[in-house]
Amino acid sequence: MPLYEYICKKCGKPFETIAKYDEKPACEHCGSVSVERQLSTFSAHSTSSELPSCAQGGCPGFSGGACGSGMCGGY
Repeated sequence: MPLYEYICKKCGKPFETIAKYDEKPACEHCGSVSVERQLSTFSAHSTSSELPSCAQGGCPGFSGGACGSGMCGGY
């Protein structure tokens, strides 16, 4: 099951929990079931040595990528 982010409509505090898509969990702070699922953002951490840089000879294995950010668009 995926991890979802919620905000409690009663106490206003955010929390995360593993839940089914149609499930409305209780707030872990006050116990209210009046919660709203929030949009989550994807987060990843990497170092520049893990991804090929455009300055290091382009985007190997990826054609049509844009190198405006300095990192290969296909990775």
